[in-house]
Amino acid sequence: MNRHLLPALAAFSLLTACGNTELTARGSVVATFEGAESGFSFAEPTRLEVPGDASLGFITGSCELARVGEGAYGVVVEIRRGGNIDDNGLSRVTIMQRTDAEVGTGRVEAELGLTQFTSGAAGCAIEVPYAQPDGGTVGLLGDCEVRDTNGNVANLSVDLDIIGCTVLE
Repeated sequence: MNRHLLPALAAFSLLTACGNTELTARGSVVATFEGAESGFSFAEPTRLEVPGDASLGFITGSCELARVGEGAYGVVVEIRRGGNIDDNGLSRVTIMQRTDAEVGTGRVEAELGLTQFTSGAAGCAIEVPYAQPDGGTVGLLGDCEVRDTNGNVANLSVDLDIIGCTVLE
């Protein structure tokens, strides 16, 4: 199935699999840093816990769709790994993009271990294949290079479907 052509079916699949509209993710965000890969992988629709549950070791998340123009929305998705983080694995990612923006204008902030990384001035090749405010669903797809303050580079690959986003009008 090609998820880019069937966003309504993807949203329906997430809804029926979960039985509700709590924040749910399917897909992955993978970071490659110093030859190692880490990240978030949701092979099946997975409920993201509320941010306060991070200290319990849960994977938490948030998603907002905010109207930024006629028929256009800004998308902000954050996913965070709970518990103790003591390696260079992906512990948090925030993905920001507008539905009406050019693909190279997205922004990503990531935390690998305890080190902060951000996308450069050229932005990231992140796109929003679909955003449906009526159902609070959004798709994110693309790749991004992020750097820390010492110039170390990590690469992120994003392929996510999210349902249950908060819609801000």
